[in-house]
Amino acid sequence: AYPHSIRYTFPPSVQKAGLVFAGQSVPLERHDVKNRILKEINYLLMDRRSKVIAWIARADSLRPIISPILKSYDVPQEFIYLAAIESSYNGRALSSAGAYGFWQFMKATAMSGPAGCDQYNWKRVINHWKDERADLVKSTHSAARYLAWMNRVKKVSIGANSERNGFGDWFLSAAAYNAGPGRVTQRLNGFGVNHYWEAPLPIETEKYVPRWIALGIISQNRTFYGLKAPVQPSANFETVEKIRLTKDLSFADMAKMINATPRQIWKLNSQI
Repeated sequence: AYPHSIRYTFPPSVQKAGLVFAGQSVPLERHDVKNRILKEINYLLMDRRSKVIAWIARADSLRPIISPILKSYDVPQEFIYLAAIESSYNGRALSSAGAYGFWQFMKATAMSGPAGCDQYNWKRVINHWKDERADLVKSTHSAARYLAWMNRVKKVSIGANSERNGFGDWFLSAAAYNAGPGRVTQRLNGFGVNHYWEAPLPIETEKYVPRWIALGIISQNRTFYGLKAPVQPSANFETVEKIRLTKDLSFADMAKMINATPRQIWKLNSQI
């Protein structure tokens, strides 16, 4: 039986075949897991419906940019929805804690990187005129590298004399993206567990992963949930690198060159 606040259930395909998300099976046979995800589905559809529609439309628009980057690091495609929860796909989003950009990196995290692990180096440039946390392409590379590093490379000690490379679990990696890998590891050890669904985590993180899963389920089953996201232009563009200007070039000058408006240039270059 579902709690009284549950109006929306899982789509028939999930109820029949179960749920695989980010390449991992979700144990919906456990009532606590099922109810945590259903609560988030209902919260999103009943309390945040207009925002969810905007998120899905934006995800569709940005997919040509984000999807290949996630794929290049073997990060599941479902992580595109993590950026919705983090920033609403707003490059200039700033949290009360100081996290900034599309993927909400803290400054200290964004300006550091993994020692001796260049393949996963997520470090970004932040100075007086540029903050690459607000660059869609570069920040997505950083988020994908950070997630992949936590999942596959970072030394994680869980249990006595038990050290492994990475969490090896995308739900734990997503939780660590929210709460920090140290705090997640501490909770796993403190409660003697090694799976996301068994670990008591900070309240925000307890909701974070089920909400991410819920948003993915809603997006993949729009007709079932009665959602119709407006079609937005596909954000398909090339990133130009290694060009050096001999003098400063204003957004107004750039706009004139390509028959656009300064606002359009500003929106596409939120890192400036």
